[in-house]
Amino acid sequence: MAKVISVESKDVDDNENWITETLSKILKDYKPQNTFNADETALFFQCLPQKTLTFKKEICFGGKQSKARLTVMLGANMTGHQKLKPLVIGISKNPRCFIFAKSLEIDYDFNKKSWMTSEICEKWVQKLDKCMIAECRKISLVFDNCPAHPKEINQKLKKCYSFLLATKHYTKTVANG
Repeated sequence: MAKVISVESKDVDDNENWITETLSKILKDYKPQNTFNADETALFFQCLPQKTLTFKKEICFGGKQSKARLTVMLGANMTGHQKLKPLVIGISKNPRCFIFAKSLEIDYDFNKKSWMTSEICEKWVQKLDKCMIAECRKISLVFDNCPAHPKEINQKLKKCYSFLLATKHYTKTVANG
């Protein structure tokens, strides 16, 4: 009998304990509609599929995959009824495809590699904080533990309390769709 070896089983147990004990204590002061999770994902918009349909005698040749990408930060509350305005990160300061980005209901930022940086993340969270001040809401914002997510952001916020969730990929909700 073949079995898959899991080297992260202790990490799973530690994460589950942290979530059930510590996280539940932190979030008990927030209603589900005021508890948000945010995470970023990559969109490789020029990648070709790995497989194709062909006739039996035809030969198919592969090639290099394109690394052209956009990073998209998505967020929603615990109930799923409120989605945060997506943040799209590209490499161009003024991309032609986003000329009317303001009417698309997205925020756009850029850097050389189209990656999330702590500066971009901080700007996005501060903008969210201003929106929550306007709505007179106090929310909690859960991030994964990533170097681009600034740890000292809470000192600058008034209505958002963000904290880094020290978990692996299998416990993040946004990453799971």
